Amino acid sequence: MNQGKGSAKPPRLLGWIGWAGADAIGRLALLTGSTVILSRMLEPRDFGVSALVLTLVAVASVCVGAPFEEALAQRRALRKSHLSAALAVAWLVALGLFALSVVGGFWLGHAYGEPEMRVLLPVAMLSIFFSGHSDIATALARRLHRFNDVAIATLGGHAIGIALSLAIAFAGGGVWALIAQRLLVVVARAILLQWRLGFLILPRWSMAHLGHIGRFARISFFDRLADNLTYLAFNNVVGALYGVTVLGYVNMAMRLIEPIRGAIVATSHNLAFSYFAGASSDPRRLRDRVEPVVANAAFVIAPLFVGMAAVTPILLPIVAGPGWDGAIDIAICLALGAAILLPARLVYTALSASARPEFSLIGSLSGFGATLLLLVLASPLGPISVGLSRLVGDAVQSILAIGLPAPNLAWPQRERFRALLPAWSLAGAMGLVVAGSGLVLQGLNRPLALVISIGIGVVCYAVLLAVFARPAFRNLLAIVRPSARTVPTVES
Repeated sequence: MNQGKGSAKPPRLLGWIGWAGADAIGRLALLTGSTVILSRMLEPRDFGVSALVLTLVAVASVCVGAPFEEALAQRRALRKSHLSAALAVAWLVALGLFALSVVGGFWLGHAYGEPEMRVLLPVAMLSIFFSGHSDIATALARRLHRFNDVAIATLGGHAIGIALSLAIAFAGGGVWALIAQRLLVVVARAILLQWRLGFLILPRWSMAHLGHIGRFARISFFDRLADNLTYLAFNNVVGALYGVTVLGYVNMAMRLIEPIRGAIVATSHNLAFSYFAGASSDPRRLRDRVEPVVANAAFVIAPLFVGMAAVTPILLPIVAGPGWDGAIDIAICLALGAAILLPARLVYTALSASARPEFSLIGSLSGFGATLLLLVLASPLGPISVGLSRLVGDAVQSILAIGLPAPNLAWPQRERFRALLPAWSLAGAMGLVVAGSGLVLQGLNRPLALVISIGIGVVCYAVLLAVFARPAFRNLLAIVRPSARTVPTVES
């Protein structure tokens, strides 16, 4: 397969960000809209049951295609045989996991007293055949700098999948609408991305080509697995401690925060990985690229999530309707955890771009352990321990990103902390102002109070930036300038 070797110019980074932003905003609108509708049609128990099933599916999807995405994207010389070999392994693993889900569905239904899970799990598990293919196609798109195609396929997949799942809900499908949303989004995205790339990836076994990507794939697999096992263990421990209804509150809180968090994680990682990889062989050049990206990303990401935390007491009742107050404190903790972790995650991206994914694995495992430990130890506090445990787990990962020694990054720990601290501080100050204004606005109707609170947050943060962080504007402009670099190709 030839993809215009050396002939095509890479799209401007600003264009990639534009498409990625449109994708993120579009997905957020679609997912929020579906949550507004489904939360009024379904019960917390339905959300709890679907959370248990879909978390297992998410872990299974990591075992199928996720290990190969990073391994294929970072190879300097990528051939069709690498893609075909990866897909062959992915589908073989998917077949085994699907067979296990048939048996596991019976066990899950018995353990939680929900017989419907016996069928829900294997049906939902069908999605892993498509997610594995989609992950490998995404790796190819990243290699070719076709981020626009990834964004279009992702947004289109969500539009199709969510529309069909809402049709199922209106037809009286109940919890099946939540299961179908995951399945249909994944299927639609895989088909759209394959069509956009214009190249059919078919499975073909090759041990030799698998060996070329083995080490990176193994470490990437354990990193992604640890991240998703956090959700799996987290949901099961919450279900065991507090029951399926509280787990439904957790699911609702995640539906408010995770769409934005997931979009930012995926978009920032994909774009930054490509940018950092161009300097991966020189630690000082890599540091010169990473430092401004991390610092300026923090000035955007931190206030977004701190602001969400501040307006959650107003926003969540608007989105979910009555009866979901138990999700508010959990959602606040999730938002604050994202504000702390997501800017620091770009340090792990830089290390992965320089073929050192083990640092990200260390961070994921540490966050996993801290989350579960606090969840159990703080259980006497009640359901608030659910949110606090996730907040602490995210904070641990951020601390490690700052504190881990990484000679090949040539960026001292103190300088990493100093790059992040201004954004965290200004975002925190803005959050306190917005939260205080929310208390004053309690007498107003919620939509009006939300609009006023958001306006206060925007104005407050703009003033804080103008007074304390004017260089951030110049740095933000600097990192979106296109840089001349050779476009990676896929060899025949």
